[in-house]
Amino acid sequence: MLEQLMSDVIDSSSSTSTIESSRSSKSILQLITCPICLEIFREPLQLPCQHTFCKLCLERITEDRWGRCPVCRGCYRVPFAGVGSFEVNRTIVNLLESLSHTEPKPMLKAKCALCKLEDTITVCEHCREAICCKCRRQHYDEFSRYISSKLNETQQETEKLIAKEVENIKNHEENVCRSDDIANVIRNKVADLIEKIKQEETKLLHNVQEFSKAEQKLIDEKNACLQDLSIINKFCLESQGILHSKEETDQEAIEIRQKCEEYVLSVNDLQSRILIVKTPIRRISFFNRDISSDSISLGFVEIGMVLEPIESTVQLSSIFLSSLKIEPSSTTSSTDADLQHCSKQLIRCLSATLQQQSDYPNGSSPSYRSNISTSDNNGCCRQQLQSQNHKRTPRIIGKRGTRDTEFMHPSSLAYSKRDQLIYVCDTYNNRLVTYSIDGIFQQVYTAISETGEIRFHHPYAIHIDSDNRLYLIDQSERRIKVFNRDFKLIRVIGQYGRDVGQYSAPCDLCTNEQNYIFVCDAGGHRILKYSEQGQFLLAWGGLGTDNGQFKCPACVCILNGDRLAVSDWGNDRIQVFNCEGDHLLSIGQRGKLLAEFFRPLGLAYDETTERLFVCDEGNNRVTIFNSDFTTTELVHSKIGFHGPYDILLLKDGRIIISEHRAHRLQII
Repeated sequence: MLEQLMSDVIDSSSSTSTIESSRSSKSILQLITCPICLEIFREPLQLPCQHTFCKLCLERITEDRWGRCPVCRGCYRVPFAGVGSFEVNRTIVNLLESLSHTEPKPMLKAKCALCKLEDTITVCEHCREAICCKCRRQHYDEFSRYISSKLNETQQETEKLIAKEVENIKNHEENVCRSDDIANVIRNKVADLIEKIKQEETKLLHNVQEFSKAEQKLIDEKNACLQDLSIINKFCLESQGILHSKEETDQEAIEIRQKCEEYVLSVNDLQSRILIVKTPIRRISFFNRDISSDSISLGFVEIGMVLEPIESTVQLSSIFLSSLKIEPSSTTSSTDADLQHCSKQLIRCLSATLQQQSDYPNGSSPSYRSNISTSDNNGCCRQQLQSQNHKRTPRIIGKRGTRDTEFMHPSSLAYSKRDQLIYVCDTYNNRLVTYSIDGIFQQVYTAISETGEIRFHHPYAIHIDSDNRLYLIDQSERRIKVFNRDFKLIRVIGQYGRDVGQYSAPCDLCTNEQNYIFVCDAGGHRILKYSEQGQFLLAWGGLGTDNGQFKCPACVCILNGDRLAVSDWGNDRIQVFNCEGDHLLSIGQRGKLLAEFFRPLGLAYDETTERLFVCDEGNNRVTIFNSDFTTTELVHSKIGFHGPYDILLLKDGRIIISEHRAHRLQII
């Protein structure tokens, strides 16, 4: 009986424990089950109302910035960063982690994702699918095969990349070795140059020392003669005093007579050496031959680039395909064909771009417009280069110097249609130089004429009007002078000062069809308007950054429609006005982009195409704007620009640009 009683008690306690365990499991299952998907929580997030849901479930039911809780129907606001910004329910997370280590996974009554039968299932940790016990092995085998295939693909791609990187490292190591060899060559050339310079120094110093020794020897001889003459002179003075004090001849007087005869012979000898034999007076000079930066250049280091072909097997994203106007195809074969065709087109486009970049080693900008069309028949990209007139090899005129074909900071340019001559202000050489339209040197106009008349002093800007009169801004005298073609002064426009109608620092001028004269006064930060006879008419501007104000206006030119463009040098922009000073338009700001400037200077206007050319001096480029003042292209030069100052347009489509920092002209 006792054993039976004990058995009943044990069975009762066991059943009670089983019931309590079942109840505990059900209560825990309710805590970790999402109210929306009725599955175990995946990334549990807690709303402000303290109810918890899966992150994916919240994203699915949330459509705008506000939502309602599916349990209590309370409103909540979605953070700007999205649903993922809600607070994570750490209690649920910790409970799920503890269950994974201590207890078996809660069993859910649902259908298996594989066999579709209702059975006791568990949730796969990988894909979160409901899988029954019978299908778990099959499901794991599928998972294993999938991961193995991905690992195999990754391994193959990794091996390809490793081989490619090894090849790249080898190429870079070869480049490092080659760069070391080039560095040694440069060091040897510099050492040879230094040795030659030292030899030249030794030769020149030897000549100077020889001259110095010869002159020192002559100094010693002259000092000896001077000493003898001083002794004779002193003897003559003393002897005259002694002779005047004596009354008759004695032995001392006889000695004086004998010594005087000896000194007479000595004086005659010295006289023949000093006066009769003319000793040439020698002079030493050193003619310094300045070595220009071009002369000491040892060469240049060229860094070439080779574009590797793009493999057609590269998988392009749908975004990239859409940018190339290629619609993703449902079949693999058509997609591969499109990719292969597109890759060939890309190689051609990128090769053309790289070829353009390799032509500009000095950082000069290519002269093509950024017009890219992506809508041809096959839907692939192609690039249209439009700078047809500005891709010729430039002709270089001049270098730093004082000769006829050399310059020192050339500035303004002007063209005489009647004479077909190009005038250049060679400012620091204090002269005007003329060339033919083919770039052949013609004549130099110096500051002083043949008759001694002072024409100018450091010409800074030049302009030739429709009547072939020459307007010249004199930098040092701060005067605007008007000459005829015989270089005879006609009149002076305005006068120096800061009052109304006066200018303090004129830097450029132009005339329109009515022969009104417009002057850039950089010192007064304004534009002045004069009549043909030099009478002041109008002024506008002032120091500032607003439209219609200036900060050192640099250059001005006439546009079609009685308009004029002004390069606002200090404000890094171009302003357009009518001839009455009304502001019409401002172009650009400070920067390096295509429609931006950094210290713009010279302007030129093509009346036929209505395009405006701007010398962007700070960015070392020349920008072209079309009729509506949108940027079309950059003027291209294979050697680049260095301080472009002014620009001149010729009828045959060529362009002449003066570079004041490079001391030269370029004809493009």
